[in-house]
Amino acid sequence: MGSQICADLLSAIIDSAISNLISAATEQISLALGWEEELETLQNKLRMIKDVLLDADERQVRDRAVKGWLEKLRDVVFEADDVLDEVAYESEKCKVENQNQKRRKLLNFLTSNPLRSRSDEIARKIKKIIASVEAINNEATQFGLQNRLAGTVVSEHRRNTQTHSTIGDLSEVVGREDDISKIVHLLTDSLDESQLSVLSIVGMPGLGKTTLAQALYNDEQIRNYFGERIWVCVSDNFEVEKILTEMLESLTGNSCAVKNKDTVIQKIREAMGENNFLLVLDDMWDEESHGKFEDLRSCLLGVCKMSRNRVIVTTRNEKVALKMRTLPKHMHHLGKLQTADCWSIIRKRVPGDASITLELEKIGRDIAQLCGGVPLVARVIGGILCTERLDRVTWLLIKGKIEALGPLEHDIEIRGVIKLSFDQLPELALKQCFAFCSIFPKDFVMERELLIQLWMALGFLQSTEESLMTMEDIGNKYVNDLLSYSLFEEQQRDSFGTLISCKMHDLIHDFAQLISKSETMIWKSQSNIPNVRNLNLIYGIGTVPTNLRDVAPKLRTLFLKGDFSNEMKVDLRSLRVLSFVDSVDTKELPPCVGNMKNLRYLDISRTQITKLPEFIPKLCKLQTFRFITCRSLEMPPEGIGSLINLRHIYFSDEEQMPTNIGKLTCLQTLPMFFVGTTMGCKIEELGSLRGLRGSLKICNLEHVKDKSEAMGAKLHEKTISKLRLRWGKESNQDEDVLEGLQPHSDLQVLEIDGYGGKNLPSWMLKNVSNCDLFLLKNLAELRLEQCKKLESIPVMTGFSSLQMLSISNCAELSTIAEGAFVKLASLKELHIFNCCKLERVSANGSSLPHSLLIPDCRELNSLSTSTCLKVLTLCGCKNLRYIPSLYGLSSLEDVTFSHCGLEHLPNGLSSCIALKKLTICSCDSLISIPEELKEIHSLVDLWIDRCSKLRSIPENTLNSLTNLKRLRFGGFSEELEEFSALGSFHSLQGSLEELDLIGWGKLTEFPPEIQNLNLTSLQRLSIEHFEEVETLPKWLGSLSSLKSLTIWGCLRLKYLPSGLSFFTTLERLTIYRCPNLVSANLEEILGGLTRLKALWIGPFPEELEEFPISLSSIHNLGTSLEELCLCGWEKLTQLPHQIRYLTALRHLSIYFFDGVKALPEWLGSLSSLQSLGILHCKNLKHLPSAEAIRCLSKLTLLHISDCPELGIRCDKGRGPEWHKISHIPTIYMNGKQI
Repeated sequence: MGSQICADLLSAIIDSAISNLISAATEQISLALGWEEELETLQNKLRMIKDVLLDADERQVRDRAVKGWLEKLRDVVFEADDVLDEVAYESEKCKVENQNQKRRKLLNFLTSNPLRSRSDEIARKIKKIIASVEAINNEATQFGLQNRLAGTVVSEHRRNTQTHSTIGDLSEVVGREDDISKIVHLLTDSLDESQLSVLSIVGMPGLGKTTLAQALYNDEQIRNYFGERIWVCVSDNFEVEKILTEMLESLTGNSCAVKNKDTVIQKIREAMGENNFLLVLDDMWDEESHGKFEDLRSCLLGVCKMSRNRVIVTTRNEKVALKMRTLPKHMHHLGKLQTADCWSIIRKRVPGDASITLELEKIGRDIAQLCGGVPLVARVIGGILCTERLDRVTWLLIKGKIEALGPLEHDIEIRGVIKLSFDQLPELALKQCFAFCSIFPKDFVMERELLIQLWMALGFLQSTEESLMTMEDIGNKYVNDLLSYSLFEEQQRDSFGTLISCKMHDLIHDFAQLISKSETMIWKSQSNIPNVRNLNLIYGIGTVPTNLRDVAPKLRTLFLKGDFSNEMKVDLRSLRVLSFVDSVDTKELPPCVGNMKNLRYLDISRTQITKLPEFIPKLCKLQTFRFITCRSLEMPPEGIGSLINLRHIYFSDEEQMPTNIGKLTCLQTLPMFFVGTTMGCKIEELGSLRGLRGSLKICNLEHVKDKSEAMGAKLHEKTISKLRLRWGKESNQDEDVLEGLQPHSDLQVLEIDGYGGKNLPSWMLKNVSNCDLFLLKNLAELRLEQCKKLESIPVMTGFSSLQMLSISNCAELSTIAEGAFVKLASLKELHIFNCCKLERVSANGSSLPHSLLIPDCRELNSLSTSTCLKVLTLCGCKNLRYIPSLYGLSSLEDVTFSHCGLEHLPNGLSSCIALKKLTICSCDSLISIPEELKEIHSLVDLWIDRCSKLRSIPENTLNSLTNLKRLRFGGFSEELEEFSALGSFHSLQGSLEELDLIGWGKLTEFPPEIQNLNLTSLQRLSIEHFEEVETLPKWLGSLSSLKSLTIWGCLRLKYLPSGLSFFTTLERLTIYRCPNLVSANLEEILGGLTRLKALWIGPFPEELEEFPISLSSIHNLGTSLEELCLCGWEKLTQLPHQIRYLTALRHLSIYFFDGVKALPEWLGSLSSLQSLGILHCKNLKHLPSAEAIRCLSKLTLLHISDCPELGIRCDKGRGPEWHKISHIPTIYMNGKQI
């Protein structure tokens, strides 16, 4: 690649060293020991060398001696930096000692300290480095290296990239509409009943394969079609175990420590439930791994419970697609974009407020044509143009540089465009930050805060005294710059637009590796490693390079994954960054960490480390310390307050909070603070932490005595964006305390939880210093939770940015002032939960809110709403009789009335043209449904059930609701003798996917309106509470797509349609409280359901003394049934012995076996059992023997509830049955985990 790359990175390293020299020369310790002259000499000599770097970099290509000179220079500069860190380390020790011994003067400390004996050694090192730099300077003269103007100069015309703080959504797909339509059709093809099929997107790098896959992954039709969606980035590390682990983590949302492949597959099956899935395997390109492809396919078939599972593979190599068994019709070759599409991508990168003249547009379109139809190239070029001045000369210059690269048809030419963007970066340190990112694997999602903290630890973020920017501010600017130049791609933002994470395109990652290969490396089990400074061993999984001892002294970054306790006996004196993240086998920190004087970043998150060693407080250069989700970790050692440079600390549990945290005066990140009553834990510790920012949760505020003590936290001085204030219990001083916790005006999220005051604090509602500005003008989210004595909500003025307001569990709240929310112009969501004394809510206004959710406000009797409402949910409001008209609510999409006192539905439903879901449930005062229900043509979901007085439903209600996919209907007034509204049910034959029919007392037969229907799309059917019906219609046996059938509370039902026994699609069957079913009929049905996976059955007539299911029908379910729930009755004295033959059973629950006193020994033969539930068995006393339960080797969950005798006997640590179950990982007793 271009010659300037090495010069830029070396220049950045020298700049950093010079900056450190300036800092070291002014340290009191340097002045006291007479080092300032030597340090100034070293500065000058390094500046002289920097001037000839560009010439040396160009000449190294043809002159190996010059290349060797550059390598020697690099080593000497790093060595100088290490010595300067020694100076800084000793200076920090002096500061800590002086902080601990305030009566002693620093100079006296220096003369009596062991540092005096070390000063000569450090002085010798400085002189040696000066001599080395002098020799390098002399060699430069011998080589004839010339002082040349560096190529990286910030153009006066270049736009200030810092202004682009919010980057637009670059994931928007351009020019791929036809591709999306075609692939969606292939993925959702109803004719493809295969268990697993693979669709491959094939194309050259940069064409947007991943972007297209993301668009498909998030497509609404895809979301609705697949029960589970999983995304795995494969890249160049194709390991089946890794892919399976990431699948499981995606499904559960938790980190996976399981290593056994069969166990992981089993857990995926459990997490998948009864859903079909879409799996995206992004960026597969290892065509040599044919055996692994077959292994992966076999594993994926092993997790399939349902048919119609799909895999999307993105790859640059068609051979990979073929080895994944992609059928020809599922091979999608991605073409290049049109020039107009490339121009669209470029144009979007230019600031929206900038005008582009016709002349500029013509040049821009010419540049777009040079993109070769490759979206990545268009995006990168757009990034270059957006940082330049909008003038003809500048754009023509860029065009000329792109033309010089030639046709952009291969990786190497595209890499030239990436280099062009890299060359345009305005600062050398920014280039250094970019190059370092090659330490992460391809497709790695880089957390913004973590990335900045790594850059900071390595000295890339140099802040000057003149600048008001902190190192973190500079890091944020650099991230935004790299996004602007399209060298980073945004991955996730929070609800406020703040970037959370980003990543690099594969080709950009390749480029970063190319320019940093002498400094940074991801080791993949090669025998040796070169002389690098940044090393990632995450693929080693517990193994290390054979020559680690040789390169260790020069390492500055080391990422580990696995237990390296035995291999860490090496010299890591220069290390700045050490990470053990996800090293689940690591139980202690190696002693050598205590010798890492220069360590600035330490991360032991998600390890099994039990205790932090006593040397931690001696790591006085430490800036970032992370120990998140360390479940086994005890309280940190005393003396953490000595880490005077610590800026960011992360932990998860109260017990892990360090004491005396107030001594960490540089601290910016503190996720939580638990107030205590002892010194070092009081709220005043927060007072000295002036730099705190980000998110902070303060717990146990009941320990704060009064307003004065609360004010000691000085929250108003801290630019905290998210603040959670939590009381564990009420106290008489809550109002005073909250008054003293006034936050900074930049606050965006405030949550007050457990507050015991009657009134809100004055700082929430009054303006600042009698001016027109309000303190919380930037607040976007406010939550008031469990404020049990809060009586009223006043008019909320000054919350001009508030988007979400939640008020919950405020037991005394009775009044919300008229017009309380009118001035909340930005409000989108208003949630009021369980405020049982509240009578009136007025949420009217032209622009607020979009979502109104009011559950369990029992006294609510008056409500007004806004015209912009999209979601309206009212639940448990028993006194609410009337709702104003919904006319004009054209945006309303989702309406729920549940357990409310409504007598009539509001008028104006037909004007809600966007309404997709209407739920009317358990409204026992509701008498009629209006005629206009038939006019809501947009409805997809309709639930009208269990409204016990409902007696008037318009005829042919369903006639025009042709878009319905889900219908729940019934449970109406006893005066009704039929489902009168179902007269035109035939209109839903081809669209309905889920149907729930609920009967009531007077119905003696199944609704004739739906007889002889061919519901071809129906997948789930539930028939409930047809108490007088004896037989079900035969057409149930012809539902060819049915996967789930529930028959519930049909007390007189005797026969199921015989056609059910031939169902090939049925996977779940529930027959509950149907006591009169004829045994022979039930036997016939169960005997034919060979693909049944889940069965809930019982109870049967009280006079029966055994379960009416024979051994033969159970045998037919033996290899398919995975989940069984049995409901017993009092006469049964033992469990049905047939269960023992269900060899595939994974989940077993038993209810209401009141006659059973002991569970049988044969329960231990259910070797696949993973969870066992025992509920409402009032006389059960004994479990099987300890030996039998030990045979259930896969049992990980036991749930015992409402079994009084057994509960006592299983009392933890004391009951006579406890020893039998104590080894089970998760045990719930009456709903609580023990």
